[in-house]
Amino acid sequence: MADLELSVVIPALDEEKTIADCVRAALAGIAASGATGEVIVADNGSRDRTRETAAALGARVVPVDGRGYGRALRGGFCAARGRFLVMGDADGSYDLALSPRFLERLRAGADLVMGNRYRGGIAPGAMPALNRWLGTPVLTGIMNLLFSTGIGDVNCGMRGLSRDAFQRLGLKADGMEFATEMVVKASLLGLRVDEVPCPLARDRRDRPPHLRRWRDGWRHLRFMLLFSPTGTFLAPGAALCALGAAALAAVTARDAFWPAAAPWLGSRHALTGLLFWLTGTSVLGLGAVAQEADYQDRFDYARPTARFLHETFRLERGLVLGASLTLLGLLALAYFPLSYYTTLLPRGADALRLDLAVAAIAATLTGVQCVFASFALGLLTLRVK
Repeated sequence: MADLELSVVIPALDEEKTIADCVRAALAGIAASGATGEVIVADNGSRDRTRETAAALGARVVPVDGRGYGRALRGGFCAARGRFLVMGDADGSYDLALSPRFLERLRAGADLVMGNRYRGGIAPGAMPALNRWLGTPVLTGIMNLLFSTGIGDVNCGMRGLSRDAFQRLGLKADGMEFATEMVVKASLLGLRVDEVPCPLARDRRDRPPHLRRWRDGWRHLRFMLLFSPTGTFLAPGAALCALGAAALAAVTARDAFWPAAAPWLGSRHALTGLLFWLTGTSVLGLGAVAQEADYQDRFDYARPTARFLHETFRLERGLVLGASLTLLGLLALAYFPLSYYTTLLPRGADALRLDLAVAAIAATLTGVQCVFASFALGLLTLRVK
């Protein structure tokens, strides 16, 4: 059979009560769009009459082994013959007759078209208040902060994408985080993402939904954090280093030049600065390794931070830097026994001695972290050079 223009894919698991209306709506949407199309019901283990009902109405039923929202959709997309793919849930909450508005954007060149329930209208009782006013806005805000997607509803379950985009995305998640994976990877690949209004109705199931609010919310958030080393590691690490450096510099400058100034600034601030600095450098080291892993195995090729790290890092450079910092710190620490047991070096004021000890510890431990982080990076970079 010749390729079709549109495939509407409906993931299903025990949806006998609602699948008929969803298939009819999808067929009506295809007819209204003027496209050649098909309706696919990707069923991953229904024990009721979901498959028989869908097939009787003209849908093509694709059995998918194993459970999971992402697994079902991925199986349906792989089996689809359409050049464009539109997905929507089988619980009746999305009007699949609206597929033409997604198809229109796809025809115009969009790679991924997201529905926006806030712009389309949310029927009373269609979305729990906690999800509507907290969960979805927070996850959407984090998505836009980490990946600059510019979308208004990251969790909308009705969306469309081109077959080419599906193949480029390499989607792998089996659960609800499949929806997040799609948006994250589209952003990292620089695909064109559009958004259309998408009304949400109250689902017509006679049983609880498959979605689990806290568990699935965490899985969405976890996926975003794992795919954003800059936001998860590098930005917090740099902020902690900056706070630590500022505290250490302030205490040292006061003790060296204005001993009587700012009496509230004491040793506790130096130790707090040391804590911030060492925590920040540890996070930065982990972030550098995570960023390189993301660059090689995922989709971070276009990110300036990842490209700079990949192009400039050499194991030998990291080892030289780490060894230099460690040696500098050990030399500074050697001052203390030399000044205490010999007359080679003056003892100096107690406050400056504490400042020097803190700086020496910071340099030594930072150097050690740099050496081992460089070896970890070397495990990733040397395999491709």
